[in-house]
Amino acid sequence: MKKNAKKALAIFFSVLGSVLGLYIGGYWLFVRPVYWLVTGFTGGTLTAGILIINIFKIFIASTIGGGIWCVCDIIAGFFRDDPRED
Repeated sequence: MKKNAKKALAIFFSVLGSVLGLYIGGYWLFVRPVYWLVTGFTGGTLTAGILIINIFKIFIASTIGGGIWCVCDIIAGFFRDDPRED
């Protein structure tokens, strides 16, 4: 594979990992549960089940986001330049 194509794939997977990590870990597992907790509390519809599930999502948000980023960074590592190839 050409050097430029490998570099482009490495950058693509690095950016993809960052975006997916922030979207899934940051938005889906952190921002949305906090929003649902606030609206449920202010609206008087907050139940114990909703509270437990959303607190669990908030606690695992950074772990899942970081895991997604790590997997994509490992994939990008396969396409990065190898100094021994020069």
